[in-house]
Amino acid sequence: MKEKELIRLITAAQMYYEENMTQAEIAKSMGISRPSVSNLLNKARREGIVKIEIKSFDSTSIGKSRELCNRFGLKSCQVVSCMDDKNETQERLYEAAVDFLLELLPKTRILGLGWGYNISRIIDILANRELTEQYSGKVCPLIGTATVPHKGYHPNELATDFARKTGFEADFLISPAFPTTKQERDLFVTTDNYNSILALWKKTDTALVTLGGYPCVPDHATALRFGRRLITERATSNILSYFFNWKGQQIKGEDDFAIQIPLAPLSKIKNFVGIVPVEANVGSAIGCLNTGFARHLIIDEETAEKILKTDV
Repeated sequence: MKEKELIRLITAAQMYYEENMTQAEIAKSMGISRPSVSNLLNKARREGIVKIEIKSFDSTSIGKSRELCNRFGLKSCQVVSCMDDKNETQERLYEAAVDFLLELLPKTRILGLGWGYNISRIIDILANRELTEQYSGKVCPLIGTATVPHKGYHPNELATDFARKTGFEADFLISPAFPTTKQERDLFVTTDNYNSILALWKKTDTALVTLGGYPCVPDHATALRFGRRLITERATSNILSYFFNWKGQQIKGEDDFAIQIPLAPLSKIKNFVGIVPVEANVGSAIGCLNTGFARHLIIDEETAEKILKTDV
């Protein structure tokens, strides 16, 4: 093919497919007839200058969402499109989490809040939203407070911010997340405060929780609680500082005296919303999903695709 003819093919194809010009407009611009434009476009496809790719349903975000729901028994899954900047993708994921949470609030009586940087950021975004109504219900932490300066690890503060914005009533868990001895733990779990929160946990109908990994940053006093067990038993994942392997099986520690919602009521929360952070690895997400706790999932498209390509 001569260079001049190749340039004509490329020019016509760019006008039609990239600039969205009609064939009549291209004909006028190039000084040729409309049938000639049609011939150029057909030849551009035959010569491989233009390649038209139609995505299969499974390769779309909706298709990936459906496949994740089928694979892990989810009620719903929102797959967030990825941007070039991972931070921007993460913000889009947080926005999607807020949107979905607002859909659930009218039918939520008791909301349980997880902890960490991601949950904190979601609450911050919610606080800056213009809400058209106030809601009624209760909100409480699902785990005690850690000795980490970041607000995300002070769940009572998160509950306060959430309640202030939505109209929910905040109930607080006055307890550390990680007592160092059984005696210390027993002091807290025999209080009226703990028992009132435990009663709420048993009735919690919605939860917002990060599906985290192992190792975790900041560390959850894992050496003290588990020794080397998380390493030897190949922990991949954590939910509210419960640790699991790839198959979603819990790994227990002899000196684990953490104060968090027991697994029995956690597993029965009908609207458990799991957030998979953009920086999560595939193993951590799969381990969390294999527990079967999550009913709704919010995840970025790249991580979703990696999970679907992995045998679980």
